[in-house]
Amino acid sequence: MDCLICKKHAGNTMLKIYENDNFIICHGPFESQVLGYLYIEPKRHLENWDDFFDQELSEIAVFIKKADRVLKQLLSIERMYVVTISESVRHIHVHLIPRLPGQMNVGLGLIEQATQKKNIEGNNYSDDDFNHFIENARVLFNEI
Repeated sequence: MDCLICKKHAGNTMLKIYENDNFIICHGPFESQVLGYLYIEPKRHLENWDDFFDQELSEIAVFIKKADRVLKQLLSIERMYVVTISESVRHIHVHLIPRLPGQMNVGLGLIEQATQKKNIEGNNYSDDDFNHFIENARVLFNEI
């Protein structure tokens, strides 16, 4: 299979925050410069929403709620955008994009920054910033 998400799941990713039998939650690419940008990815290769089992769809809702709590605790976010596109990568996945207080780039601009790896906001987060967030998010995701 030539799926980027399936290949990522087959390897060991340092971006992984949480994993269960059906899903992996991981941080998005650092190039986007969106701290706290998360993916919810099913382990099974699914390209259509009607391919999900009902239990899996329920799990996605629980993960969205957990992610909102984690992002509020770690980053004091004002809003979390929930987006799914699955166009260039057909494996369905959910983007969770945090909007921070005072952030100028909001709405579609922030979604574009995250999903297209464009640093529109001009952020300058270091790898250490991202890794620190990931470590803390791992702990909280398992506690909440």
